[in-house]
Amino acid sequence: MTPPSVPTADPPSERPGADPDVSAEPVGAEPVGDPSEPHVETVRSTRSRRRRWLWGGVGLAVLAVLAGVLFIPTPYYLFQPGSVRPAETRIDVSGAPSYTTDGDVMFTTVYVDQASLATLLRGVIDDAVEIRSEEDVYGPEGRDASRRANQQRMDLSKLIATKVALQYLGYPAEFTGRGARVLGVAEGGGSVGKLRVGDVITSVDGHDVRLPSDIQAGLRGKVPGDTVEVTARRGSGKDITTVAESITLGSARTEDDAASTTTTRPPGSTTSSTVGSDGAAASPAEATPGVRPVLGISVEPDAPSVDSPVRVDIDSGDVTGPSAGLAWALAVVDRMTPESLTDGKEVAVTGEILPDGTVGPIGGIVQKVAAVKRAGVRTFLYPEATPDDEERQMREVAGGGVRLVPVKTLDDAVVALHPGGVRRAN
Repeated sequence: MTPPSVPTADPPSERPGADPDVSAEPVGAEPVGDPSEPHVETVRSTRSRRRRWLWGGVGLAVLAVLAGVLFIPTPYYLFQPGSVRPAETRIDVSGAPSYTTDGDVMFTTVYVDQASLATLLRGVIDDAVEIRSEEDVYGPEGRDASRRANQQRMDLSKLIATKVALQYLGYPAEFTGRGARVLGVAEGGGSVGKLRVGDVITSVDGHDVRLPSDIQAGLRGKVPGDTVEVTARRGSGKDITTVAESITLGSARTEDDAASTTTTRPPGSTTSSTVGSDGAAASPAEATPGVRPVLGISVEPDAPSVDSPVRVDIDSGDVTGPSAGLAWALAVVDRMTPESLTDGKEVAVTGEILPDGTVGPIGGIVQKVAAVKRAGVRTFLYPEATPDDEERQMREVAGGGVRLVPVKTLDDAVVALHPGGVRRAN
């Protein structure tokens, strides 16, 4: 049996005993040329591919580093145009007729995002975006405390809007609560060691306390140095106890605006008699005109609500802050009147509503104008008390696309939308 042919590098003519008539190339074998040439080409090709992979990897790494740097959070925040949302679909009324009409009152929002190096550029080139520091946005207390406070402001704005709207429509409506919650105790005052932060005062000298302003009745006729009996609820859930303490009244000057250290109370529901800046005690003989008795505490309403035969529930969703107050009030009015307050149109609204119906200024108003314009809404009601420089910016952003209507009170806002006003059905 003949062994299989194997390719070889030796020339056939130089092999001993080779048959000169037989080919030295076995059947099926490739011709043999210069053995060094394919090896060189293979090495060069491999090196070229390696270089390409290397430079590609370096490029990707550089891009990754640049991207990482550009998106590193900075200590700055962007105030940006937010959304424009319907208010009336978030309102539920019971105890009185309610209606669904064409058109809608819309409330506006602002988005607040922490800026990266990349997004800072937007704040520089976009007139509707404002760059602010973290302290400007959240204050010295920080982000979490600011968010809690803004949620409380939203909850309060819904209560005030409900009260003001119901009163506008002729329904009885007043603030009420479950007592006055202690927020702080003045150092050196008569309440030290007797009242604690979190206690809820329910009576002072025999007078029931539902709101902080009710404390005035218990202090009427008293002078610094007198003693009053204070009853409070302490703890929560199954651990609630009732405490009764005799507290010697301190003194504070009547012009001191130290009634409360919180902004979450219904305005007008607290009293300057509840707080003293120094908490020092004084005898009746030392009492002088212009000095008032104080418990030496700061307070806010506990579980505030609106006392009315009509119940209004407002779902604010994930939006916080007080600036939707006017929108809530107008939306309640529209829901409770048979005619369309907005004449079948969508109308954007912003502004804080106060218990007397006044519309207060708010922040982020330039961004809200931009949001309204982008949403295609043609009319925007805003507080007349807006500073002049912000009004100029608003008009620049609005251009001819949005009609800006300043209003001072809820009555003004209703008349601006529906001349002559609206009234509930009898």
